[in-house]
Amino acid sequence: MALGKTDKSAGEPLPAPSTAVPGLEDRALRRQFWRAVGLAVLCALVVPASALGIGWQGLRADWLLDHGDEVTGKVVAVDTPRDGDGTPTVTVSYTAAGVPEQAEINRDSDRDYEVGEPVSVFYDPDDPARVRTADEQNVGDGWMAVFSIPLIFVVILLPWTITLAVGWARRRRLAGRTGWRPVRVQAYDPADHAQVVRFSVGGRRVAARTTSLTRVPPAEGNRRAGAKVAGSGRRFVLVLPNGSRRGGPRVVALRAFDPRRGG
Repeated sequence: MALGKTDKSAGEPLPAPSTAVPGLEDRALRRQFWRAVGLAVLCALVVPASALGIGWQGLRADWLLDHGDEVTGKVVAVDTPRDGDGTPTVTVSYTAAGVPEQAEINRDSDRDYEVGEPVSVFYDPDDPARVRTADEQNVGDGWMAVFSIPLIFVVILLPWTITLAVGWARRRRLAGRTGWRPVRVQAYDPADHAQVVRFSVGGRRVAARTTSLTRVPPAEGNRRAGAKVAGSGRRFVLVLPNGSRRGGPRVVALRAFDPRRGG
């Protein structure tokens, strides 16, 4: 694409590509894109994995109803924490293979219990401590936390990871269309905004805010050589060579704004 051709969406000349062959910047941007895709896929896989784990706990409890030994037990204690601070439980005594046993069972039904009342108890013949009642599955809090807590976090994070991957995909397409131009960047961190990066490209002075977790080291912005930028309109991507802790390129997503309007 020749210098001076107009981006119809932005009404400005597009920067001329620095090279026709994908180089360091394109590889760095591609790597950033696939990292975002991998994160989104990982989060997406947690959803069925957590659902299977929760379902597995239910199946283990149902197994006791079908294959466990049934005896009549007696309620010896009922615990109902106030204000939902803790898990309601019922403690039952029963006899398993002639041996007196006692178990604290998590309550997940709305049944009310009274001390001394009889209850049907189902226990595993090979593990008499694994027990449930006819109404309470007695799923352990630890196992439920293992499967439900990651699910809660993923439900929050998954939309963000998908948006992140889509954003990097758009910047890859934009970089392929506009190419890369060398720039000298100036970065600073306002107290109440995201990091601001300034540079000039195609005769246009650009002020942009970082929209990715990666940032430009403010103290090194003016001294770093070899920085290149791609993009147009409001969406840009900046690559700083040898800018990461591992010695590879630092890729920074930017969104331009009008300093006179503050956004």
